[in-house]
Amino acid sequence: MHQFPEVFLHYVWKLQLFDQTNLTTTKGIAIELVQTGIHNHHAGPDFENARIRIGNTLWAGSVEMHKKSSDWYAHQHQHDAAYHKTILHVVFEHDQEVLDPNGNEIPTLVLADRIPIEYQKRYWQLLHNPYWIPCQAQLQKWTADTMLWSLWLDRLALERLERKTTLIEAELEQTKNNWEETCYRLLARNFGVKQNTAPFEALAKALPLKVLAKHKTNLLQLEALLLGQAGFLEQKAEEPYLLSLQKEYQYLQKKYQLTPLLAASWKFGRMRPAAYPTMRLAQFAQLIHQSTHLFSKILKTTTTKALMQLFEIELQGYWQTHYQLEEVSPKRKKTLGKGTIQLLLINTIVPLLFVYGQYKGEEQYQERALQLLRDLPAEKNSIINKWKDLGVNATSALDAQALIQLKTTYCDSKKCLDCAIGNKIIQSK
Repeated sequence: MHQFPEVFLHYVWKLQLFDQTNLTTTKGIAIELVQTGIHNHHAGPDFENARIRIGNTLWAGSVEMHKKSSDWYAHQHQHDAAYHKTILHVVFEHDQEVLDPNGNEIPTLVLADRIPIEYQKRYWQLLHNPYWIPCQAQLQKWTADTMLWSLWLDRLALERLERKTTLIEAELEQTKNNWEETCYRLLARNFGVKQNTAPFEALAKALPLKVLAKHKTNLLQLEALLLGQAGFLEQKAEEPYLLSLQKEYQYLQKKYQLTPLLAASWKFGRMRPAAYPTMRLAQFAQLIHQSTHLFSKILKTTTTKALMQLFEIELQGYWQTHYQLEEVSPKRKKTLGKGTIQLLLINTIVPLLFVYGQYKGEEQYQERALQLLRDLPAEKNSIINKWKDLGVNATSALDAQALIQLKTTYCDSKKCLDCAIGNKIIQSK
């Protein structure tokens, strides 16, 4: 017998992938499955609200599953009231009788000889494959089924969007359903590269949008607030522009009683100068300077091209010759790159529109979010590159988000039982 986790039994039971002829308990009493129950993913019995006829009696209650009968005691279920309504104990191997709190034996059904051996072998092989993804050797066969693959990618993309709603809902709760403030916080979080997500997020929470809004017409003050609050204006300065920023921040810091972050919170290592946090903060200041009620504009903007234009930024003056404060570099045009804008739309605007549609009950915003993913090109990262090596190409941001979800949520955890491709492999004729 191949060893497999208990979830395989849940899978077999839920889909009824076992021989159901002449079902009996270990005592030979006939079993009829009227309703196998609802799969419970939380604490308590594995399946609830089951209806099962055992002998001449129709029972209603819970079904608990184990690889071995003795696991009932190993898991201490005999002391847990949640299991006192168990009407059937389903096991792969029976090695011990199980009693309820009143000393009565709980009927047991053994599945060892009822699950097709091919299903067991295929699942075991998926679990123990040493490849980047469990089904790597069979992937091309199943992705060639365009209907199956397309539907699965659409579902995965939706799952990834729904996963991101948790973060947005938390921000909405903190901002008391202020969508503009929530948008500002999420944009800040995603404005920096991955290494600076946390300090950007902390900065946005320590420097509310309403403070920046009071100074949006004055770019110098916006840069002073953001760079000063980030902790970059603490050192002694010599350059005139930097002295001006320090002077502005000292005044505004006292006015709003601000406590800056530590400059050491920010990372500069192993990144292109264009992605330095000082550069991104200057660009963020420029975005606020040229935007009024940005989230309201996003809601009214219906084309991908127009949305991209909202984030077109070009730095002037001091920043044309600087990537870091007081470090002069050759004069260059400094814009927010097309790829960076696309990532901002994918990681910030798309989930915001999706959640807004959910909150307001207006599907048009959810559909617009999905259409935006269809319009945008696939992002480039190590996961998408590896899928490409396997012959799976992401033709849009929607595909890329789906493939990232598939790899990180299913393949890495070997959740083949919950995967459309895994299901086909296990159950294939």
